[in-house]
Amino acid sequence: MSHRKFEHPRHGSLGFLPRKRAARHRGKVKAFPKDDPTKSCSLTAFLGYKAGMTHIVRDVEKPGSKLHKKETCEAVTIIETPPMVVVGVVGYVKTPVVSVLWTQCGSASE
Repeated sequence: MSHRKFEHPRHGSLGFLPRKRAARHRGKVKAFPKDDPTKSCSLTAFLGYKAGMTHIVRDVEKPGSKLHKKETCEAVTIIETPPMVVVGVVGYVKTPVVSVLWTQCGSASE
Protein backbone atom coordinates (compact mmCIF):
# COMPACT_ATOMS: atom_id res chain seq x y z
CA MET A 1 0.00 0.00 0.00
CA SER A 2 2.20 2.78 -1.24
CA HIS A 3 1.50 6.50 -0.76
CA ARG A 4 -0.90 5.88 2.11
CA LYS A 5 -0.53 9.44 3.38
CA PHE A 6 -2.36 10.69 0.29
CA GLU A 7 -5.23 8.18 0.66
CA HIS A 8 -5.84 8.81 4.37
CA PRO A 9 -4.41 12.27 5.04
CA ARG A 10 -6.18 13.00 8.37
CA HIS A 11 -5.22 9.92 10.37
CA GLY A 12 -3.12 11.36 13.17
CA SER A 13 -2.41 14.80 14.53
CA LEU A 14 -1.51 17.57 12.11
CA GLY A 15 0.81 18.96 14.79
CA PHE A 16 3.40 16.34 13.83
CA LEU A 17 3.53 17.35 10.16
CA PRO A 18 5.76 17.48 8.17
CA ARG A 19 7.07 14.05 9.09
CA LYS A 20 10.79 14.39 8.55
CA ARG A 21 14.07 14.26 10.40
CA ALA A 22 14.85 17.24 12.63
CA ALA A 23 17.01 19.93 11.06
CA ARG A 24 19.14 20.28 14.21
CA HIS A 25 19.77 17.99 17.16
CA ARG A 26 20.06 20.88 19.60
CA GLY A 27 16.95 22.88 20.49
CA LYS A 28 16.67 26.64 20.28
CA VAL A 29 15.07 29.33 22.42
CA LYS A 30 12.11 30.78 20.55
CA ALA A 31 10.96 33.41 23.05
CA PHE A 32 12.58 35.54 25.73
CA PRO A 33 10.83 37.41 28.55
CA LYS A 34 10.40 41.17 28.20
CA ASP A 35 13.16 43.26 29.76
CA ASP A 36 12.27 44.93 33.06
CA PRO A 37 14.59 47.89 33.82
CA THR A 38 13.78 47.71 37.55
CA LYS A 39 15.29 44.21 37.87
CA SER A 40 18.97 43.29 37.66
CA CYS A 41 20.43 41.26 34.78
CA SER A 42 19.85 37.52 34.98
CA LEU A 43 20.01 34.34 32.93
CA THR A 44 16.94 34.15 30.68
CA ALA A 45 17.58 30.84 28.88
CA PHE A 46 19.38 27.61 29.70
CA LEU A 47 20.26 24.65 27.49
CA GLY A 48 18.72 21.30 28.42
CA TYR A 49 17.97 18.00 26.68
CA LYS A 50 14.97 15.75 27.23
CA ALA A 51 16.51 12.57 28.63
CA GLY A 52 13.29 10.63 29.17
CA MET A 53 10.11 10.31 31.18
CA THR A 54 9.09 8.52 34.35
CA HIS A 55 6.31 8.73 36.92
CA ILE A 56 5.98 9.87 40.51
CA VAL A 57 3.47 9.19 43.27
CA ARG A 58 2.60 12.35 45.21
CA ASP A 59 0.07 13.63 47.72
CA VAL A 60 -2.38 16.19 46.35
CA GLU A 61 -2.83 19.25 48.60
CA LYS A 62 -5.72 21.00 46.87
CA PRO A 63 -8.74 21.78 49.09
CA GLY A 64 -12.04 21.21 47.28
CA SER A 65 -10.59 18.58 44.95
CA LYS A 66 -11.69 14.94 44.97
CA LEU A 67 -8.03 13.96 45.31
CA HIS A 68 -7.35 16.22 48.33
CA LYS A 69 -5.00 14.42 50.77
CA LYS A 70 -4.81 11.37 48.50
CA GLU A 71 -1.97 9.87 46.49
CA THR A 72 -1.93 10.21 42.71
CA CYS A 73 0.44 9.02 39.98
CA GLU A 74 1.70 11.63 37.50
CA ALA A 75 4.05 11.60 34.52
CA VAL A 76 7.22 13.70 34.76
CA THR A 77 9.91 14.65 32.24
CA ILE A 78 13.61 14.26 33.00
CA ILE A 79 15.71 17.10 31.57
CA GLU A 80 19.48 16.70 31.43
CA THR A 81 21.43 19.95 31.72
CA PRO A 82 25.13 19.60 30.89
CA PRO A 83 27.66 21.87 32.63
CA MET A 84 28.21 25.10 30.71
CA VAL A 85 30.74 27.93 30.87
CA VAL A 86 29.96 31.51 29.86
CA VAL A 87 32.52 32.66 27.29
CA GLY A 88 30.94 35.90 26.18
CA VAL A 89 28.05 38.31 26.45
CA VAL A 90 26.39 40.19 23.57
CA GLY A 91 24.42 43.39 24.16
CA TYR A 92 21.54 44.28 21.84
CA VAL A 93 19.36 47.35 21.31
CA LYS A 94 16.28 46.13 19.43
CA THR A 95 18.10 44.22 16.64
CA PRO A 96 21.61 45.71 16.11
CA VAL A 97 24.48 44.55 18.30
CA VAL A 98 25.75 47.24 20.69
CA SER A 99 28.83 45.47 22.05
CA VAL A 100 30.41 42.04 22.53
CA LEU A 101 32.29 41.11 25.72
CA TRP A 102 34.49 37.98 25.89
CA THR A 103 35.81 36.41 29.10
CA GLN A 104 39.53 36.03 29.79
CA CYS A 105 39.51 32.35 30.83
CA GLY A 106 41.07 29.97 28.32
CA SER A 107 39.65 26.59 29.36
CA ALA A 108 36.44 25.22 30.83
CA SER A 109 38.19 24.08 34.03
CA GLU A 110 39.06 27.62 35.20
